[in-house]
Amino acid sequence: MTGPKPPLFAQPGAQISVMRGRQHRTLLLRLAADIVDGSVVGFVATFDDITELVAAQRKAAWSDVARRIAHEIKNPLTPIQLSAERLRRKYLSEVKTDRDTFENCTDTIIRQVGDIGRMVDEFSAFARMPSPEMKIENLVVICREALVLPRHAHPEILFDSDLPDSPVELPCDARQIAQVLTNLMQNAIDAIEGREAEDGTALPQGHVTMSLTVDANSAIIEIADNGKGLPPEERDRLTEPYVTTRAKGTGLGLAIVKKIIEDHNAVFELDDREGGGARARVILPLQPANDMIAEEEFPISSGRTAHGH
Repeated sequence: MTGPKPPLFAQPGAQISVMRGRQHRTLLLRLAADIVDGSVVGFVATFDDITELVAAQRKAAWSDVARRIAHEIKNPLTPIQLSAERLRRKYLSEVKTDRDTFENCTDTIIRQVGDIGRMVDEFSAFARMPSPEMKIENLVVICREALVLPRHAHPEILFDSDLPDSPVELPCDARQIAQVLTNLMQNAIDAIEGREAEDGTALPQGHVTMSLTVDANSAIIEIADNGKGLPPEERDRLTEPYVTTRAKGTGLGLAIVKKIIEDHNAVFELDDREGGGARARVILPLQPANDMIAEEEFPISSGRTAHGH
């Protein structure tokens, strides 16, 4: 008879990426050798899904970057802008040669400082996102108000809505949910403006739809567009900080959306729209978190982010 079986001889783990449907998952692989009497009789492989852990680590790292950027950049912006505006007011009338260049240069400084300031504001918003102040709010009103500005700012795009006539009341932070809808509407507009015509054919009119439906446990807001659609690869990373498909985007819009949705104990889904374009869904629980029953009986309480069909 042999003695007691020795413990498995484990090797350090390695990270691997796999694709399940349209979802990328990060797995930690550990391999252990089963040794008996000095001989290897087999191997044991274990896989741990660390996708959410890796995403959380990246988010924490980027939050620190955002705080540093906001602190280092924002302080000098105001004096730069005020100085450029003062130069323009004081000396524009005195410039006799190449007046247009002086005016264009000062305008460029003021405009670019404004753009940087807005970027810094996004960094600050992401790094210091406040906890939601939960109150009973009418989701129909929030959705209607979120459509007002886009309709006026982009008359070339058709905005449709399918909202209930009766109130849909649930606990949420109205300001933060409005920010979620504003960011999603802006993403839809950017996706439509980013379309490229093929073979000289005319593009169809841009079209954005917002709908609100209610089931037994949740309220579902869906925003769909006929824009250029989601990227075929790494679409699961679109909600991570500083990941963007826009040339001038900061990559914080969907990261802020995800943070707000998680704080509301809700679900955020990104998917392809049938016929082309993209679809975003926000699934909010009708009951506050502390009144919820067990998770398996109320599955939307996980706060997860889902992608794919």
